[in-house]
Amino acid sequence: MKRLLFIGIALILSVSGYAQLIANKTDNKVTMNLDFFNDFQLSTNDNWDARMFNQGFSCALTYNFPLGESTKHTVSLGVGYSGHNYFSYSRIMNPYTTDTLQFQQYRGEDGFKRNKLNCNYIEVPLELRFRIKDAWKIGVGFKFGLLVNAKTKFVGNNEDGVRIHEKYCYISNVERYAYAATLRVGYKWVSAFCAMQLVPVFEVGHDAPRIMPLSVGVTFAPF
Repeated sequence: MKRLLFIGIALILSVSGYAQLIANKTDNKVTMNLDFFNDFQLSTNDNWDARMFNQGFSCALTYNFPLGESTKHTVSLGVGYSGHNYFSYSRIMNPYTTDTLQFQQYRGEDGFKRNKLNCNYIEVPLELRFRIKDAWKIGVGFKFGLLVNAKTKFVGNNEDGVRIHEKYCYISNVERYAYAATLRVGYKWVSAFCAMQLVPVFEVGHDAPRIMPLSVGVTFAPF
């Protein structure tokens, strides 16, 4: 969480000094969104004991095309990135398998500290954006994501009671593509944000958990 906050603050500070300059040069046709959110893991299986708080971060740069003759309402298309962390008390014991996944449960176990699945995507966002009195904003959209990496991290005691730091990269059975419906409602440069992913994080089958993330958070738009 501290790392995500540091990244977000650094991004905001780095672009804030150039925000007005960029807005003037592009005639407000380019927008940057920085999203800080929590993923609620919906519809999970019994083999995946999910944690309630799962912090994530995303950002996007979009170009705004006027919607008809109006300069207030736009169709926005761009490119972005999102990083999701799905924390759980369930450790995947065979993350490289293409067959049935196996899990070990750690809720209440001594020595357990952290277990998470991290997924990172390159995305193409599309939004319809409406302005009300130049200050209030509503954005309804859709985004398509391509998985660039997925990894698990476990910190806790193994079967022999020895503390280990275990990390696996590019694990199997994670869906390569992600699709989500998005909604933003805000005032000036701050908005409430939510996104509902329409496909599970893992491929169906393989005894994989059915994680359907609902992302809820806040968006900062420095320009």
